[in-house]
Amino acid sequence: MLKGLRLFSLFVGLCSFNIVAGPILLLDVIEHQNQLYAAAERGYIAKLDWQQSDKPVLIKTPTDVMLTAITSSEGNVLWAVGHEGVIVKSKDGGVSWEINYQHDNGGALFDINFFDEQHGIAIGAYGLFLRTDDGGENWQQEFHSGLLPVEDIEYLNEIREQSEEDYLFELSSILPHLNQVKLIDSTLYVVGELGLFAASTDFGKSWQRLNISYQGSLYDVAQAKQGIWISGMRGNLYFIGQQSITNALSDSETMLDDNKIDFPEPVNLNKITCKQELCIVLGNSQTVWKIDDNEVLVVEKFKSKSFVSAIILDERTAYLVGENSYNKLRLAN
Repeated sequence: MLKGLRLFSLFVGLCSFNIVAGPILLLDVIEHQNQLYAAAERGYIAKLDWQQSDKPVLIKTPTDVMLTAITSSEGNVLWAVGHEGVIVKSKDGGVSWEINYQHDNGGALFDINFFDEQHGIAIGAYGLFLRTDDGGENWQQEFHSGLLPVEDIEYLNEIREQSEEDYLFELSSILPHLNQVKLIDSTLYVVGELGLFAASTDFGKSWQRLNISYQGSLYDVAQAKQGIWISGMRGNLYFIGQQSITNALSDSETMLDDNKIDFPEPVNLNKITCKQELCIVLGNSQTVWKIDDNEVLVVEKFKSKSFVSAIILDERTAYLVGENSYNKLRLAN
């Protein structure tokens, strides 16, 4: 009997299986080959077949940690990251999953982005930054001093003059949380704690920190018409024009012309999702907002649900994911 249980446990650890879900926390969602897939708690990937059922189908991966973000690369490959430095991969479009990588020192991963089939990065807490150049066969950890404020860089350079080993140790210990990374046109942006907003024009091999007026935590960055949106703590929402970014990239001392948008509630703004000129905003609230001509408008207020992420399918419909699975959201009649 015990032998049988051990064999069953081994089978579960190596294979994916599907169940129909009750309430479950979903944290990120993407569209892949006309299906929606979401990263979820307890090591699940949720397949959201909204045309057939109002409940997601849960696909178990070989981990039990919370999965925080999901993306795709070229071909039929999906990736997800989560706590304990785990990266899981599906080679068959989300049907089955395997552990691709797990960082030796753990650490939560918050986002993953692939630029093509071979090249990608994953980011997370305490400056955790991983890169692959061979489709996930190998991941290397990188430490980027360009993500730090000028005063920290000067402090590190003083240490480096004395000891390269001490410099690397101190650098790895003071890097901020990296919350979100986005490739917008040909520029890679990252946002994080302590007002971190940085840009890279070489796919994250080097970074330039940009000077934004807000010094609290920033949670998301999204493409806007002729610029970008940035969201953060306590209702901080900013529009930054492309020309201002271009000017700042050419002069590291330039202050961004960040246009702060009046937000109706002082909630942490966790997610901005845009498609063309339509953008919706989610926070630690039961309200969903949209941005219309730099004005924030309420789309819908839910009585008992809050949401973490969203995807806009068209000008009329979006899907929200969060603490009670997912909801369809009507954006227009």
